[in-house]
Amino acid sequence: MPQPRFYQLIQESRQPAMLIRLSDLSFLGNNTLCNELLSSSEEIIEASEFYCDLLSQLRKPLELGLSFFNSEVISDNRIILLSAEIREDYLILYLQEKYSLNLPSHHLVNILDSLGAYVYCKDLNYRYTYANEMVGKLFGQNNRSLIGTLDCDNFDPSSVKTIRDNADRLVIENKQLIQKEEVLFIPNLNEVRTFLSVKQPLIGNNNKVVGLFGISTDITHYKAIEQKLNTILNNVSAYIYIRDTKHRFTYANKMSQNLFQLSMKEINGKTPVDLLGNFNGKEFQRLDLELFKTKKKVEGVEQFITEGKTYYYWTVKAPLFNDEGNIVSLIGMSIDITEQKTLEVELEKTNAKLNTKIDEITQLQATLWEQATQDPLTNLFNRRYFNEISNKEIIKYNRNENPLALLLLDADYFKKVNDVFGHEVGDKVLIKLSQIMIEQCRRSDIVCRFGGEEFVILMPAANQTTAIER
Repeated sequence: MPQPRFYQLIQESRQPAMLIRLSDLSFLGNNTLCNELLSSSEEIIEASEFYCDLLSQLRKPLELGLSFFNSEVISDNRIILLSAEIREDYLILYLQEKYSLNLPSHHLVNILDSLGAYVYCKDLNYRYTYANEMVGKLFGQNNRSLIGTLDCDNFDPSSVKTIRDNADRLVIENKQLIQKEEVLFIPNLNEVRTFLSVKQPLIGNNNKVVGLFGISTDITHYKAIEQKLNTILNNVSAYIYIRDTKHRFTYANKMSQNLFQLSMKEINGKTPVDLLGNFNGKEFQRLDLELFKTKKKVEGVEQFITEGKTYYYWTVKAPLFNDEGNIVSLIGMSIDITEQKTLEVELEKTNAKLNTKIDEITQLQATLWEQATQDPLTNLFNRRYFNEISNKEIIKYNRNENPLALLLLDADYFKKVNDVFGHEVGDKVLIKLSQIMIEQCRRSDIVCRFGGEEFVILMPAANQTTAIER
């Protein structure tokens, strides 16, 4: 079949070119420069994936009836700029390498597709130049069909603004490495998803940015768990917090934030000393030091003094380790026990007063008992005590059949002593008699002043012989 006259035109062109029949978009040939650009022969180019991608880029402009237009297509690691011109029934394409993307090799592409994360590249116009299979599935498309599309083709306007303004623009325009969470609405899934995205600039020749490379991980499930955990922690009647090995807060639940009257953003990175001052701050770091030293859970009472009032907290702290077994932080839980501690102090004071009263009552009871059972002159037991103890001893005698002796003593002519020498001398005589009886009796014997100059000695476990000896 004779070659169309435009075939010679592309052969003579000073830039890579190819010729396509418009009626069926069949490949008619290309020049040597095109072979060099694509590193392929005509036969290979016609059957290549590049040519299929090229045709998919051409269909829309052709459907719109454009006679001249520009487009782009990826070939290996490069973006090829296409200048299309319609001549009669033919389409002449002039090709030019726009820039190298340094895209992953075929082997690396397979790795990225099985990575379990969304991997993508964009050019300076924020068009996708690469997307792995997971990105395609997220948008419900073949990942290769995403090449050349914009975020507005795949996200809602609000999400596009989030992506562009909070991340992509900073990467491309400022060469920043970005790591942040992105909350995006996915129209294909009709869901809001949360992604942890890491994006960095792609650097081309002359150290110029040619695009960005990004990896995003879907953390929606973990954020839901985190939200539930936060709900629990924020509704627990306790102060819960996490501090690193330099005592800096990295987390504080709502109750802790309310205690400091600060937001988490204001608390983050601060130490207790920063927030409470040197005295109170070091008190709240006391258990931290013990934990970091022992690498074990610690617990105890912490106190906070403000405006002359002391607040008490029962605190439990546990270490948090990294994979190497090193402590990286601690988690603490504190409960306000000020009311209990105040009651405890008041109770101790009340107990002390009560014990004093009990001692006084006990002493009073002993005094009253002595007064009720003891003769005030001789300090011997009195008649009342004798009546009580004798009944008990008789019961023991009847039960155990132990011997029991009773001695009755009467001081003769005692009235004459009082009459001649006076009652004071008579009292001294009675006291002396009492001392003699105590000295001569056994420890178990009970000596009583029965009345006046009459005495009774009750001798448990004493037979007649023993009693006579006394």
